[in-house]
Amino acid sequence: MKLVVTGADRPLGALLCRGLAQGREVVPAGAGVDLRSPEEVAALLKGAQALVHTLPYDPPMGRGIEAEGEVLDLVARSTYVIAQAACKAGIGRIVLISQLSLLEAYPAEYEVGPDWEPRPRPEGLALAPYMAELTCREIARLGKLEVICLRLGALDAPEGTSGADALKAVEAALVYERKEREYHWMVHHVASAGRFATRTEGN
Repeated sequence: MKLVVTGADRPLGALLCRGLAQGREVVPAGAGVDLRSPEEVAALLKGAQALVHTLPYDPPMGRGIEAEGEVLDLVARSTYVIAQAACKAGIGRIVLISQLSLLEAYPAEYEVGPDWEPRPRPEGLALAPYMAELTCREIARLGKLEVICLRLGALDAPEGTSGADALKAVEAALVYERKEREYHWMVHHVASAGRFATRTEGN
């Protein structure tokens, strides 16, 4: 299997590139690739069977008054371009990596599952994964692409998601056989500890 991993220059993307390499051809897409360019993305996806889109989980954030707009543009446009290119290339599945922080606004005593509506903060880094989810969800609903969205906690944090659990979840998502009546859009929570750790089933 040829597998493309975005955000390969970030901690999670690098971890997944190493962990997924056994038995696969992993193509890392880091800072040297403009994921907003349809031409570059089409060349990147050529011959690939699946894609792991980690960029929305941990996008690079610049400084200054333009930083929030830039990160939103990067994540939103790259996700749209990637999803459209995947459809054209005949790639059957995208594993989208998003953030459990989208649900932290709910009271701590609530048992929040994957089917709950995200409540992102009005900040660039919080809105970016939410916009990626919305983009992938709408394209998946057309039926031309399967998207498995994995919401992760902070990587290797005490109440987050361990690298081992993240890798295991991505491995499972890549080989998951969708049942006939299941939606093309699925969400799973992946937490090793903390308030979301017991809510790991998708919708």
